Amino acid sequence: MDLGITGRKAIVCGASRGLGKACATRLAAEGVNLVLVARDPATLEATATQIRASSPVTVQTVPADLSVAEGRRTVLAACSDPDILVHSGAWPDEKPDFRQWTREDWIEALDAMMLSPIELITGVVEGMKERRFGRIVCITSRFVKEPRMEHMLSISPRLALAGFMNGIGRESVRFNVTANAMLTGIFATDTQFAFGHELARRAGKSFDEVWKERESSNAAGRFGKPEEMAALCAFLCSAQAGFITAQNILIDGGGYPGVF
Repeated sequence: MDLGITGRKAIVCGASRGLGKACATRLAAEGVNLVLVARDPATLEATATQIRASSPVTVQTVPADLSVAEGRRTVLAACSDPDILVHSGAWPDEKPDFRQWTREDWIEALDAMMLSPIELITGVVEGMKERRFGRIVCITSRFVKEPRMEHMLSISPRLALAGFMNGIGRESVRFNVTANAMLTGIFATDTQFAFGHELARRAGKSFDEVWKERESSNAAGRFGKPEEMAALCAFLCSAQAGFITAQNILIDGGGYPGVF
C-alpha cells in the first residue's frame, strides 16, 4: 500500500534506538524526510547514517534533551513546519515505593513524558492545520490502561498526556490533523534486554530464564518486534488514516487483559 506520505517531513523524537529508531526507519522507507532527535549525538548520527544508506531521503539530526525547555526549543528552531511528529519519551529512573518519590521526581517525570510532547505539539499543530495535513503520534505504554503502582511515576504523566491527545485530536481533525497514542507492551529493544539482565541479577537466574518467563506472561508468548510497532506508526501517519484520531491504540500482543 502506498501510504501517500512520500516527500513529507517528520520529526521523530527518541530516534537513536529502540522503538523511535524503528519508526524513523519505517517512515524513511515510505519516502518521508526526517529530523531525528535524541540526547546522544554519536548514537543519533550512527542511526542517521544507517537510514541514509537504506533510503533516499533527507535525514537531519538534532541532539537535544527534550525533558528540558531548552532542548524543546532547539528542536522547534530546527524544524518548525513538520507534517508528522512522532514522540517517544524517556522513562525516568523509578523507585518502586511511591513513598520515596519526591517533588523533584514528579517534576522530572512530568517534564519528560507530559510537558515535552505537549510543548512540541503546541509548537507545530497550528502550521499543520494551516497546511491541511498533520499526523501526531505519541508512543506511551499499555499501563495507561492498566496502571500499576510501581510504575505510577511514569504512568501518571502519560495518563495526563492521553487526555491532552484526545482533546487535540478532536479539535484538529477537521483540518486533516490527527493525534493518536500507541500504547506499547513488551518489545525486544535494548532497554528490555538491559532490564532482563537486571531482573536476572536480582533473582539469581539466567537471562534466558527471565526472558522466557516474561514472554510467557504475554498472550502472544513472545516479545514484539520494533518493526511491528513501526508499521502501525507509519499507517497512523499515512494519508489514509485521516479518520483515525483521539485514540489510544494498544499494541501489546494481547498483554492488556481488558475489553475496553
